[in-house]
Amino acid sequence: MDLCNNMKKLTINSIGVIPFANFFGLLGAVTGVVGGILLPVLAVLAAGNLGDVDAAIKSVSAAASADLGKVVGLGIGGWIGGAAYAWITNIALKVTKGISFEISGK
Repeated sequence: MDLCNNMKKLTINSIGVIPFANFFGLLGAVTGVVGGILLPVLAVLAAGNLGDVDAAIKSVSAAASADLGKVVGLGIGGWIGGAAYAWITNIALKVTKGISFEISGK
């Protein structure tokens, strides 16, 4: 059985700048949510000093709203970084005439 006959060649010549930027922007925002909102909320809950429901709501909302700027900043930074990285990648792909992969056709 000859495996060479089943091989297919995949060549990537460029990537979409906007989809790539959106992907990294979303990753940045998710990182901001985890670092700026989720972890402080878990820290407040783990501290165990939530006497009543009103105190719990106040503590959790204060922890969650304190770092909303961080979430937005990381999302914007991720989007700009993703766009720049895609642009640079497209230049490299043009210079190298793309990147090719041999893929089994099974």
